[in-house]
Amino acid sequence: MARSLGISPTTDAALYAAAFIRHGEEVDVRICGQYAAIIVASSGQSIRLSRSPLRAPPLHFWRSHDELIVGSAPHLLFATGRVLREIDEQKIADSLALNYNEEERSWFEGIRRLPIGTIKHLSRDDERTRHFHDLALLSPTRLKSTEDYVEQGRALLQDAVRSSLDGFEKPAVSLSGGLDSQAVAAFTAQALPEEARLKAYTSVPNGPATPARAGEFFTNELPYAQELGRIYGNLDVEGVTTEGRWFTHQLEQVFEFGGIVPRNAANLHWIHDIAERARNEGHDVLFTGSSGNLSFSLDGNWAFEEWFRRVQWRRLLRETRLAKASDQSVLRALYARLFAPRLPQPVWLVLQKLAGREHASPFETWSPINPDWAKRWNVADRSDAMGHDMLFRFEPRAAAYRRDFGGGEAGDIDQAFLQIHGIQERDPLAYRPLVEFCHSIPVEQFIADGETRLLARRMLEGKVPEKVRTEKRRGVQTSDWRERLAQERAALSQELSSLQRDEAITSRINIKDLKATLDNWVEDAPADPVIESRLCLALPRAIATARFIQWAERTPSFDTRA
Repeated sequence: MARSLGISPTTDAALYAAAFIRHGEEVDVRICGQYAAIIVASSGQSIRLSRSPLRAPPLHFWRSHDELIVGSAPHLLFATGRVLREIDEQKIADSLALNYNEEERSWFEGIRRLPIGTIKHLSRDDERTRHFHDLALLSPTRLKSTEDYVEQGRALLQDAVRSSLDGFEKPAVSLSGGLDSQAVAAFTAQALPEEARLKAYTSVPNGPATPARAGEFFTNELPYAQELGRIYGNLDVEGVTTEGRWFTHQLEQVFEFGGIVPRNAANLHWIHDIAERARNEGHDVLFTGSSGNLSFSLDGNWAFEEWFRRVQWRRLLRETRLAKASDQSVLRALYARLFAPRLPQPVWLVLQKLAGREHASPFETWSPINPDWAKRWNVADRSDAMGHDMLFRFEPRAAAYRRDFGGGEAGDIDQAFLQIHGIQERDPLAYRPLVEFCHSIPVEQFIADGETRLLARRMLEGKVPEKVRTEKRRGVQTSDWRERLAQERAALSQELSSLQRDEAITSRINIKDLKATLDNWVEDAPADPVIESRLCLALPRAIATARFIQWAERTPSFDTRA
């Protein structure tokens, strides 16, 4: 940027200002980076806010007719003494149904968030919003051969890693057994100076893992990480067991610095532990591969809808035959991939029941919301209107993959972890040129001959262990949740008893049912999907939300207007 502007490198703010003077409103289209920016007019009477696309630090703002307050997190707005700390009940209700699609709604009344890839102009009497980036509007990229796509993908991933390393001296990586973080670790190990070492941290089950369906999942990712360490001599792999911690660990710090209830609190303990270890061992940046499933390792499963729309019947039938489950007919597989997800939920549920596959309600499984509260806040209808399927049926369109990139709470949770642990995080797989390349190439580069995630598998040939590159199963996060729950069972049961006496909590959350499920749980009983969903998903979600509500109500809002 500095070279293109003909100036010497300077601070980020001065560089952005110089670029804005040169390019005006198009400046954010030209910049490749992860940032948020505020420009105040010299008159002080208008403000321009912007956030980069795909991934960005958060911006929260509150306004009245005479005042505008903007900050990276809600607690900064409260500290001005002008903004009251009042939770947004609609946000609480939506979040308990995992609907995060209303990006501008924050967790507090009167405070809004700027969505990613957005510019907003605010003045006393006006407010204008422009979404300047949309993956669906990219021009198609067409290359001559499969090898050309692989070569271009590798070049962009190398650029992504080099860009992410810029300004840092001692990187570390959060490493799993999957394609995404393995790719980041492999390309980073190759990009480092010859004498430099790369530390990798891998979450390991703390004791026996919950039995997983062997054909679909694996529970211990450390052997896969160690295989990568044997390929790269400068990669040091360490297993992290995170003993004595689970989803309650540092929850209040996340509330304070992020202003959110984390979506999947049950997975945060090992992320906390890895960030803490990396910082304590002197690392200045932690690499992840969290955006891989929506960039270079896209599965391509929207291809079936595209082949149907293009009237490519022969290819559609062939690929369906190769991709279907062993006990499925081709017609049943076509129905499941193309038509079932588009049916209205009531119709789909009736057909599932007639086929002997009765589907449990979200309120009986992963969602702890009180059904009466859900009805009061119109949770189901709002989910439908915003494109959030509470039954998580596969949506067979590329738009679904593009819509999910980087939105929701990603910037806020990144902000919270930076404040808590003091270490920067970078995800090379969110590098804008790489993401745009992946979303502009033909879907056949991701799926063919019954194989999914093809681009990633081809790009990683010779880069990662073959057992990783060809693995069809997925790793299970927090596969040891049964042991962790057993250790905290008594304390959690006592907390639920206390929450039962709080009418404000029980009106929102079905505490009584959760407590009964926990108290009646037989630890060594055969797996029951409904009970496990209540204990592994709904229970942490309920406790985290209840603690957030109580924290918000007891924490002073610094209001000085009285």
